[in-house]
Amino acid sequence: MRRNSSIFIARDGWLFMVGAILLLIVAIRTHSMALGLFALVLLVLLILLFRDPPREIPSVPLAVVAPVDGRVIAVAFTDKGVLEREAAHITIRVDNFGAYTARSPIEGKVLNLQDNFAAGSRLTGVNGLWVRTDEDDDVVVLMKAPRMFRPKSFINYGERLGQGQPYGFVRLTRRVEVYVPLNSRVAVAVGDYVRAGNDILARLVHD
Repeated sequence: MRRNSSIFIARDGWLFMVGAILLLIVAIRTHSMALGLFALVLLVLLILLFRDPPREIPSVPLAVVAPVDGRVIAVAFTDKGVLEREAAHITIRVDNFGAYTARSPIEGKVLNLQDNFAAGSRLTGVNGLWVRTDEDDDVVVLMKAPRMFRPKSFINYGERLGQGQPYGFVRLTRRVEVYVPLNSRVAVAVGDYVRAGNDILARLVHD
C-alpha cells in the first residue's frame, strides 16, 4: 500500500484552532476555570471535526476508493446516471467526525461536470468531481450539503489526480454519491463503514 501523508489538521480548521488556543491561554492567565474548561472542550471538538490523518492507499490500479469517511446506505444500478448513461450508484452517509478531507476515488483527469448540463438541471449548485481514467472510464462523485457549508475544492479542471489524493474539504456534507461504470465489480454492501482513500468501493473491469 502507498501511504498518503497529510497534515493532521486540515487547513480549513487552522484559524479556529488558533482561536481556541488563544482562548485557553487567556483562561490560564486569568485563572478562569470555566473559560478554561470551555476552551479545552472546544479545542477537542475542533480536533475531531478538522482532523485529517494520513491514509494507506491500496495499490490496486483499477480500484475505486471511498472519497469520504462514512457508512454505505445504498447500492443500486441506474439506467440514467449523472452522465446520462447506465451506472452503478453507491451512496455514503458522511461521518462528520471522520476525516475532513475528501479524496479522489481513482487516478485520472478532472473534467468539468457542470459544463455538461443546462442551467436548471438537478446538478445546478451541487458539488461534483468527475474523473476520467486513462482507460476512458468515468467516475463521478456528488456531494450534497446545506448551501452555507458546501464542500470546498482546491483542484482545477484539467488537473490530474492520483488515486486517494486529497482534492477538497468535506465540511458539513451529509451525503455522497459515487457513480461508476455499470460493469464495475462493487466491493461494498449496505451497512459497511468505509474510510476515505483506504477502502475500495468497486473495481473497474477491463478484459
